[in-house]
Amino acid sequence: MDAALNVAGLTKTYGLGEGKVDVLRGVDLAVPPGQMCAVMGPSGVGKSTLLSCVSGLVQPDAGRIDVLGEDMAALDDEGRTLLRRKRIGIIYQFFNLVGNLTAEENVLLPFLIDGVTVDPKKIEHGLERVGMTKRRKHLPSQLSGGEMQLISIARALVREPALVLADEPTGNVNVATGERIMALLCEVTRESGAALLLVTHNPEDAARADRVVFMRDGELEREAELLGEEVSSDAVHARLRELGI
Repeated sequence: MDAALNVAGLTKTYGLGEGKVDVLRGVDLAVPPGQMCAVMGPSGVGKSTLLSCVSGLVQPDAGRIDVLGEDMAALDDEGRTLLRRKRIGIIYQFFNLVGNLTAEENVLLPFLIDGVTVDPKKIEHGLERVGMTKRRKHLPSQLSGGEMQLISIARALVREPALVLADEPTGNVNVATGERIMALLCEVTRESGAALLLVTHNPEDAARADRVVFMRDGELEREAELLGEEVSSDAVHARLRELGI
């Protein structure tokens, strides 16, 4: 089966004063359709940079990124924007909702930007799936952090993307909402066959994934990877202890 996401030899360096920081150092990662792959590691090891490169928001210094059969390097800015808007769902840690739009309008936003007419039932289903139907007319300022995250998830999933990128989706919500979010993401992966790349610090979130990879110093620790029946909360905690992260 072809991978929905295939990253090969990815490198990214940032300047820091007169020096440089190698954030990604030759990262290789393939995620097939229907798999939730969690990436774990301490802050600053390159997890969010990896997501940003995959989404086309950041250009790597070297390496190849194939997303849903598209070579990111071969696309111009408009091409990357269209791929991101139409086929990739992005869930941000800090929600990224538009403050003067209602919850419903935020979910509708991807269609509004494209000038596409959408069946209202699609938006209704998106809100219902995250349990936010009764809050549809509220502005983000009238919602709790957990409610804003649920709306951002509805927005990310409403176009039924083939690839979902989730950056610490439970990082700013309470435990109960976090469990609800992870259950929903697992359900979406199973039902739609979408590939899901999850960046998380939370071992319990990672334990919900089909596969867990560990990043340290800009590289993936290949020997530490957990897959299938190997994945459990205890196993994730043990790997973190072994790696000292």
